Amino acid sequence: MRKRRYRNAPGILLALVLIALLGYFLGWSKALEIRSIEISASGNEAIVTRLLIPKDIHIGLQIARVSSQRIAHDLSALTWVDSVKVDRRWLAHDLRITITEHHPIAQYIDTQGATEYFDAQGYNFTTPNPPPGLPVINFATVGSDSRAAMATFLSQTPADLTAHLSSLSVDQGNLINLTTSLPGYKELAISWGATSDIPLKIRVLRQLLALPENKRINSVDLSNPLSPIVK
Repeated sequence: MRKRRYRNAPGILLALVLIALLGYFLGWSKALEIRSIEISASGNEAIVTRLLIPKDIHIGLQIARVSSQRIAHDLSALTWVDSVKVDRRWLAHDLRITITEHHPIAQYIDTQGATEYFDAQGYNFTTPNPPPGLPVINFATVGSDSRAAMATFLSQTPADLTAHLSSLSVDQGNLINLTTSLPGYKELAISWGATSDIPLKIRVLRQLLALPENKRINSVDLSNPLSPIVK
């Protein structure tokens, strides 16, 4: 048994030496160090760069020592960041970091008076470069349920019905109320009710507005699309 054990010793020693050399080559040698860094962040590259360089990455750092978890952790303070992709191009000595952001569909004023945004899933965040023309939502109570209700409504509602809105709100029961101007209607208040059956409610609304007898109405209640109320 001892002879067999000693017989394997050179192979074990060689394996350890190779592992050590490989670790040095990857983690300390200049042969695979970063020579260029490319950050893509939808126009927010300067913000990301300040957080990552030189704290997490820098020219001359060995590519093997780049920590994707550390980069994601340091970017977690940016609530607009949705995902982070780190691409190591070993032979090109190049590091590419691609940031995917949350896309806002609406905005609102929080209890502290600050403007916040939320995406199609109802996730709320702040963003340094919001797109223009986002509708401003009035929440009776700001919460995940109310944001989700509004996100559902906006994702299913055609742009022509919200393009010229003057107010859009969610009450405490997560019921949607919209005031807007449409062709032939200077100001039309629309009570959508819950976010169920939105496509049906849209069809009913268009049919109601097409009727000559409804040309002078100023409000529509679609809470029950099978029994709408116009005034």
